[in-house]
Amino acid sequence: MGDVIGSVLRDVVSPTLGAGLMVAGFSFVREWARQMKDERKRKLVLALVRAAEQLYGPGKGEAKRRYVREKAKQSGLGEVAREQVEAAVYELTQEAAQ
Repeated sequence: MGDVIGSVLRDVVSPTLGAGLMVAGFSFVREWARQMKDERKRKLVLALVRAAEQLYGPGKGEAKRRYVREKAKQSGLGEVAREQVEAAVYELTQEAAQ
């Protein structure tokens, strides 16, 4: 009886547990990579908004948004939503107020 239980544990439970741990590990790595990409994108959008502010000065919001969108595409970042640009502007405004 002990040999049967040991055999079942070795042949069924161990591989199943191992597969479950691998799935969990891959999920963790995938989520970590997504968060790193999101953080990289956030930092790049902030840098582009800062650059647009330097280049265009006060006002001229549409020109600055266009600059950020174009530079983001050139950087391989892809499409940047207006909300992301506005969030970066808000974050910079909050930094300046402190």
